[in-house]
Amino acid sequence: MLFRRNVINTRAFEEASGWTFKPEGACKGATCIPLKNPPGDTLDVEDIAAQMGLPVVKDKTHGLIAVGPESIGAKALTTAEAPRLVLPGLDGQPFDLASLLGKKVLIYAWAPY
Repeated sequence: MLFRRNVINTRAFEEASGWTFKPEGACKGATCIPLKNPPGDTLDVEDIAAQMGLPVVKDKTHGLIAVGPESIGAKALTTAEAPRLVLPGLDGQPFDLASLLGKKVLIYAWAPY
Protein backbone atom coordinates (compact mmCIF):
# COMPACT_ATOMS: atom_id res chain seq x y z
CA MET A 1 0.00 0.00 0.00
CA LEU A 2 1.28 3.45 -0.85
CA PHE A 3 0.30 6.60 1.00
CA ARG A 4 1.25 10.23 0.40
CA ARG A 5 0.40 11.41 3.93
CA ASN A 6 1.16 9.92 7.31
CA VAL A 7 -2.21 10.89 8.81
CA ILE A 8 -5.10 9.56 6.73
CA ASN A 9 -8.78 8.77 7.00
CA THR A 10 -9.30 5.43 8.75
CA ARG A 11 -11.83 4.29 6.13
CA ALA A 12 -9.25 4.96 3.37
CA PHE A 13 -6.76 2.69 5.17
CA GLU A 14 -9.41 -0.02 5.54
CA GLU A 15 -10.28 0.16 1.83
CA ALA A 16 -6.62 0.08 0.75
CA SER A 17 -5.56 -2.72 3.11
CA GLY A 18 -8.60 -4.97 3.54
CA TRP A 19 -8.27 -4.67 7.33
CA THR A 20 -11.21 -3.38 9.37
CA PHE A 21 -10.99 -1.84 12.82
CA LYS A 22 -13.26 -3.43 15.40
CA PRO A 23 -13.34 -3.36 19.22
CA GLU A 24 -11.16 -6.50 19.25
CA GLY A 25 -8.51 -4.87 17.03
CA ALA A 26 -7.54 -4.79 13.34
CA CYS A 27 -9.32 -7.69 11.63
CA LYS A 28 -9.13 -9.37 8.22
CA GLY A 29 -11.30 -12.45 7.91
CA ALA A 30 -10.84 -14.59 11.02
CA THR A 31 -7.49 -12.93 11.87
CA CYS A 32 -7.54 -10.08 14.42
CA ILE A 33 -4.57 -8.16 15.80
CA PRO A 34 -5.15 -6.47 19.18
CA LEU A 35 -4.24 -2.77 19.14
CA LYS A 36 -2.92 -0.64 21.99
CA ASN A 37 -4.28 2.56 20.45
CA PRO A 38 -7.23 1.86 18.12
CA PRO A 39 -7.75 4.60 15.52
CA GLY A 40 -10.59 7.10 15.48
CA ASP A 41 -11.73 8.81 12.28
CA THR A 42 -8.10 9.28 11.24
CA LEU A 43 -4.95 7.28 11.88
CA ASP A 44 -1.19 7.66 11.76
CA VAL A 45 -0.01 5.20 9.08
CA GLU A 46 3.37 4.52 10.71
CA ASP A 47 1.84 4.09 14.17
CA ILE A 48 -0.87 1.67 13.05
CA ALA A 49 1.65 -0.27 10.92
CA ALA A 50 3.92 -0.62 13.97
CA GLN A 51 1.02 -1.83 16.12
CA MET A 52 0.06 -4.38 13.46
CA GLY A 53 3.62 -5.51 12.72
CA LEU A 54 3.51 -4.27 9.11
CA PRO A 55 6.81 -3.20 7.51
CA VAL A 56 7.10 0.48 6.53
CA VAL A 57 9.44 2.21 4.07
CA LYS A 58 9.48 5.99 3.59
CA ASP A 59 10.64 7.69 0.40
CA LYS A 60 11.20 11.33 1.38
CA THR A 61 12.22 12.32 -2.15
CA HIS A 62 8.84 11.37 -3.58
CA GLY A 63 6.81 11.85 -0.40
CA LEU A 64 5.60 8.26 -0.26
CA ILE A 65 5.05 5.83 2.60
CA ALA A 66 4.93 2.16 1.63
CA VAL A 67 3.29 -0.27 4.05
CA GLY A 68 4.08 -3.92 3.38
CA PRO A 69 1.87 -6.97 3.61
CA GLU A 70 0.93 -8.54 6.89
CA SER A 71 2.58 -11.60 8.33
CA ILE A 72 1.59 -13.60 11.35
CA GLY A 73 4.46 -13.65 13.80
CA ALA A 74 6.71 -12.58 10.88
CA LYS A 75 6.71 -16.22 9.71
CA ALA A 76 4.06 -16.47 7.03
CA LEU A 77 1.81 -14.32 4.90
CA THR A 78 -1.89 -14.72 5.57
CA THR A 79 -2.57 -15.04 1.85
CA ALA A 80 -0.69 -15.78 -1.36
CA GLU A 81 -2.97 -13.46 -3.33
CA ALA A 82 -1.09 -10.64 -5.03
CA PRO A 83 -2.57 -7.14 -4.86
CA ARG A 84 -4.00 -5.59 -8.03
CA LEU A 85 -1.00 -4.40 -9.98
CA VAL A 86 -1.24 -2.45 -13.23
CA LEU A 87 1.97 -0.93 -14.59
CA PRO A 88 3.12 0.36 -17.98
CA GLY A 89 4.32 -2.47 -20.22
CA LEU A 90 7.34 -2.27 -22.51
CA ASP A 91 5.07 -0.84 -25.21
CA GLY A 92 3.79 1.85 -22.81
CA GLN A 93 0.32 0.32 -22.56
CA PRO A 94 -1.10 -0.66 -19.14
CA PHE A 95 -0.33 -4.25 -18.17
CA ASP A 96 -2.51 -5.90 -15.53
CA LEU A 97 -0.83 -8.67 -13.52
CA ALA A 98 -4.26 -10.31 -13.17
CA SER A 99 -4.12 -11.15 -16.89
CA LEU A 100 -1.65 -13.89 -15.91
CA LEU A 101 -4.06 -15.58 -13.49
CA GLY A 102 -3.48 -19.34 -13.49
CA LYS A 103 0.03 -19.07 -14.91
CA LYS A 104 3.35 -19.26 -13.08
CA VAL A 105 4.76 -15.77 -12.65
CA LEU A 106 8.17 -14.55 -11.55
CA ILE A 107 8.19 -10.97 -10.30
CA TYR A 108 11.62 -9.40 -10.19
CA ALA A 109 11.92 -6.19 -8.21
CA TRP A 110 14.97 -4.02 -7.85
CA ALA A 111 15.65 -1.05 -5.65
CA PRO A 112 18.84 1.05 -5.54
CA TYR A 113 19.01 1.25 -1.75
